[in-house]
Amino acid sequence: MKKNFPFYLLFIDLLILNSALVYLYLNNQKATSTSQDPDYQAYVDDQISQLKQSLITTPSPSSLTSNPTSTSTPVKPAVSKQTSVTYIPIPGSGQTLSNQWVDLTGTEFYLAKQDFPGLKEIYFEANLKLFNGNGKAYLRLFDVTNGIEVWGSQIETSSQADTMVSSSQITLRPGNNLIRVQAKSLTADTTIFTSGRLKLIIER
Repeated sequence: MKKNFPFYLLFIDLLILNSALVYLYLNNQKATSTSQDPDYQAYVDDQISQLKQSLITTPSPSSLTSNPTSTSTPVKPAVSKQTSVTYIPIPGSGQTLSNQWVDLTGTEFYLAKQDFPGLKEIYFEANLKLFNGNGKAYLRLFDVTNGIEVWGSQIETSSQADTMVSSSQITLRPGNNLIRVQAKSLTADTTIFTSGRLKLIIER
């Protein structure tokens, strides 16, 4: 914010300086006419030079401004979030010899993303195997409500032993949707689904 400069003070200052210059000048003339002392003449010249320099360096009104007061916004400390893991069991089990996707009866459940605040990631994990270990066994989740597979949920194994397999991160559609496990076999061997669960990564 600019301050109003008192111009009358500048006027008085200039008047005093001019008077001093006239006074020294007259004394200088008088001294010149009555004395030829070189030391005195140098002293007078020096005083005149200092007064002129003071007049030249007198601050202008535009330079007399105050710096605006700087304000700083307090920085809020970062709040660290905590990550937790939650498991939701999938009901039922089942098996199939088909090489086409088949619904496994009794594996249905409802799932709504909005029921889990802070949900960051979700995975499908299941125990499955091939009865004779011949070919590959496949499982996936199917969104019955929207009539489409749950993206990223497909898993597979070629093991004859019961094996826990995890999917990549799956994508849930909005709403409370009915989900079901589907299975198929690459060959005529039997795909067996023993148990399954959802792994939820939650950040709060």
